[in-house]
Amino acid sequence: MREEFSMAVKEVLAKRVAFQCSRLGCGQVTSGPQVDPAKFVNIGVAAHITAASRDGPRYDAGLTLKERCSHDNGIWLCQTCAKLVDSDPTRYPVDTLREWKAFAEARAAQALEGGSPAAPGAVAAFRRLEKLIPALLAEMRQDLAAHPLRRQCVLLKRCWSYNATGTELVYYFDDHPELVSQFQVLENYGLVRNVTTGNTTKYRLSEDLAEYLGSA
Repeated sequence: MREEFSMAVKEVLAKRVAFQCSRLGCGQVTSGPQVDPAKFVNIGVAAHITAASRDGPRYDAGLTLKERCSHDNGIWLCQTCAKLVDSDPTRYPVDTLREWKAFAEARAAQALEGGSPAAPGAVAAFRRLEKLIPALLAEMRQDLAAHPLRRQCVLLKRCWSYNATGTELVYYFDDHPELVSQFQVLENYGLVRNVTTGNTTKYRLSEDLAEYLGSA
C-alpha cells in the first residue's frame, strides 16, 4: 500500500522551490500556462525521499505513516528527474536528495530576496565536494575566473593529440589521477553532464556549478 502525500503537502513542496525541479543542475520550471487562459500545465512531481511503499526505493521502515507522508519526506522534481532518482537509488541516496532539497529551497529564498541563487555555503553538497575534490574545484575556479562564459570541458592526457577549438576548459589525467571518478561525482550531483562524442571525454558544466565557482 502506497502512503501518498496530500494535496496540501504537494503544494507546499512545489511552492517552497518556486515550482522548479530540485535536482542540482536541473532547475526545470514545472508549471506554466495552457492555451486555455483558465488552466495551467504541471510537469512537476512531489517525490518521496524514502519510498511510499515497502518495496520502493530508499524505503525506511522506521518512519511512521505521518512522517512518511509529511513534507519533510518529500522533494519537488520534474518528471524526468523523479524517474531518474527512483530508477537508481544507489546513485541517488537519501542524503543526496536532502542536499538537493536544501539547495533548491535556499536558491528560491535568495532569488525571492534578490540575492545570488548559488551563494557559497548554501548547502552541504558543495561543502562535501570541497572536501572530496578540492584540487579540481580550485583549478575549475581559476579557469572560470579567466573564462567566465565557458561551459564545455575535455579530459585529456598531455601526450594526446587533440584539436582544441579554444572554447573549452581542459583538465589532465596527469594532474588529477582520479579525474574520471571526480567528474562522475559531479555528474551524480547533477552539476555536470557528459556530452562525449567520439573518443574524447567531454562534459558540460551546469549554471549552478559555474555560479558557485564564480562566487566562492
